[in-house]
Amino acid sequence: MDLNFESGDPQSPRGHALIYFTDSVDPSRIGASYIVILPVNVDIAKYVPPFLAGQIESMGSSDMSAFSFPPAPEPVDSVEQVRAIADSRSDDLLFGGVQPLDDAANLMGLIGEITSEYRKLYDEFAKSFAPSDSNALDEAPAGVDDFLYGLLSEADLLTEVTNLVGKLRYAMEGGDSAAAAECELRIRAAGAHMPENRRTDLLADAASGKGPNAEELARLYLERAYGLLQEDYRAVQGVEDRIKALTGGDLRSLSPEPSDRPAEDAGSGSTENSG
Repeated sequence: MDLNFESGDPQSPRGHALIYFTDSVDPSRIGASYIVILPVNVDIAKYVPPFLAGQIESMGSSDMSAFSFPPAPEPVDSVEQVRAIADSRSDDLLFGGVQPLDDAANLMGLIGEITSEYRKLYDEFAKSFAPSDSNALDEAPAGVDDFLYGLLSEADLLTEVTNLVGKLRYAMEGGDSAAAAECELRIRAAGAHMPENRRTDLLADAASGKGPNAEELARLYLERAYGLLQEDYRAVQGVEDRIKALTGGDLRSLSPEPSDRPAEDAGSGSTENSG
């Protein structure tokens, strides 16, 4: 589909555009809508309750990054008014053509197609000003998420990390190294807002690992973090024993600080010494 730019350049779209239509029955009637391409990708799943996250993910983040509103053209006074508004706001101005303005269903589909095509033009143009430094690209999501994660409780952060671990493992299985790297970066960003003894650094290492025990270790580190949050230190001890069995490592660095758990729970024994 070729878009009809009355103002603006299809080679360098601004990312926001007014689009207007002329009524095929009464040419004096004009309808308009507005197209927006968000400058950042939106992972809408992080803003909804966990039980809805799977349904939202099926929509795809792009569905929330480009949209038109209203979804069908609304009446405006004149073409001159639309042009003046676009000029004052530095919007691109698109002419959608001559259409029956009372056929809202048809117009919604047409605007959807135009929005999709406008997004393609914008994405192509955006490549020209994307940072060439791969490190800068890798750090961008963490910078955005760092602020958002700072607003969450530890329980919400763990829910987010659990979701990200699943996405990371799925991306690795599918060979999507870029998506896996982004998930790992976000796990570490979320972990920076959690107590250090949750050891989300080891969790991220395990989740991004390729060894035979990587997925199981990631699950155990998550289980351990939840145990610490709930102050279930006997359960934590059991999880640490399972981690040690898989890694053969010294887990003293994993243990909570002495002030974090009662003395009677610090050991793995189930009976108390009477002295």
